Amino acid sequence: MRWFRIILLLLFTGFLGVIPPFSESSNDQTYNGTLDQRPLIGTRGLGLSRAFVSGADDATSPLWNPAGLASLNHANIIYDLSQGALSIAYPIKYVGTFGINLLDFNTSDRFLINRFSNPIGTFEYGYNQALLSYARKLGPIQIGVSTGFSRSPYKNSLWAQNYDFGAMIALSQQAIVGMQFRDINGVSIQDENGFVLNSFNSQMALGTTLIPNKYIKWHACYSFTTPGFGTSLEVVSGSLSANVGSHFTYNAGAFAQSWSLGLSFNGWGKQTYYTYLNQQDLDYKHLLSIGFTFGDTTQESYGKTPGHNDTIEDNVESNDAESDIRTTHPTTQPRTPNNPTHKKTEPTQYTSKKRSIQIAEKHSISLELMLAMIYVESKFNPVAVSKTGAGGLMQMIPSTAREYGLKVPKYTNRLKPNLNGKVDERFDAQKNLEAGLEYFNFLLNKYLNNLTLALGAYNVGPGRVKIRGPLSGRGKVYAEKVLNRQELYRNDGKLLETDLKRLEIVLNK
Repeated sequence: MRWFRIILLLLFTGFLGVIPPFSESSNDQTYNGTLDQRPLIGTRGLGLSRAFVSGADDATSPLWNPAGLASLNHANIIYDLSQGALSIAYPIKYVGTFGINLLDFNTSDRFLINRFSNPIGTFEYGYNQALLSYARKLGPIQIGVSTGFSRSPYKNSLWAQNYDFGAMIALSQQAIVGMQFRDINGVSIQDENGFVLNSFNSQMALGTTLIPNKYIKWHACYSFTTPGFGTSLEVVSGSLSANVGSHFTYNAGAFAQSWSLGLSFNGWGKQTYYTYLNQQDLDYKHLLSIGFTFGDTTQESYGKTPGHNDTIEDNVESNDAESDIRTTHPTTQPRTPNNPTHKKTEPTQYTSKKRSIQIAEKHSISLELMLAMIYVESKFNPVAVSKTGAGGLMQMIPSTAREYGLKVPKYTNRLKPNLNGKVDERFDAQKNLEAGLEYFNFLLNKYLNNLTLALGAYNVGPGRVKIRGPLSGRGKVYAEKVLNRQELYRNDGKLLETDLKRLEIVLNK
């Protein structure tokens, strides 16, 4: 969307050129020499009691931690009605995510209607900001930077430049940590005569998000510059979530505490966030923002943790479909232990390097295991489609296939996909196989090389399998089928040769 990128640039530059600013104040030029913090903006982050440093994952991320932009797989626009803040993020495949945040579009201290009966009021009125941000993933680490300009609520205030940096790392599916460093060089806002109107102190904070299960998230953040601690408990159910939290500060001998309640809806590409912020110095305690996502998955996100635009339910669904075309297999128990550890074994040596063997070696998986998975998944049918829309050799649904780099159209009825491998790359046998193996290797790493758990998660989705098990139900049945088939290949060279030829025919069509 070239036109969209042009609009982003025009918005950013146009905001800086607006005179007078969107929000002004007739405040006197009285500077008391104290250092303030740059205003904290964003309904969602404030609703989480400012503990958003490790959970930032939408277009407002640069206001809390620019590294959070790297979590986005779709373009995202959010407008904060209560604070007049417009946030836009746009990910570009192989490049990273770019973001623009423009603060204080409101022309009064309330949204639209400047009356006390309007409960939606601004949190910080009169501080214009414009931020340009960039973030990307480097393995398990997300890094992000922002630069922009801020001004004070005085008619003759000049713009002063600021710089921010942030990082996030997913230690596991259950734990994320983040770091935020705002105004790295500090910011002094002056008027045209050099009089200092306001100064922002550098700010550093560390945060963590713990996810014990798909329904609960616990966020916490500690700020070092102005000592403060925020904590929030979030309950998630599908597209709805609710949270309650509290924030504590201790600065210059004064202790302060605030609490918040938040509700949000995030589904069908739409977002709505509401927060009730009980803070003593606020006349308007109701905050509200709306947003939407659009566009296809546009950046690589291998091995990512489900985030704002990729719900846990999507990850669970991604492999539910893969059991719908299973057939029965030998019932003999595998000779491997109940919880075998996957070992990277060298494939049997053949007289020529077949494409199948090259793919197995590339992804460090034994030929027997690869063939067993394909057999159980699709019986070597490259255009197999399950009852829930999974397709190809490794039975991938559209969202998982897109996440691992395959081109898949948007379907109104995904049970009737286009079987042309150039249109829907799930039906390009080699691309499907390589994407499926890459996803499986991610699961092996996640489940500490426990082959049984990784296979079970491939079948029912990682959201339904704990890191250390146990495995039960349909996932356990699936894992046993694959392990049984793998054992048959190890004991029957003729069967292995037969199915290897079947796969070679498919890959070389």
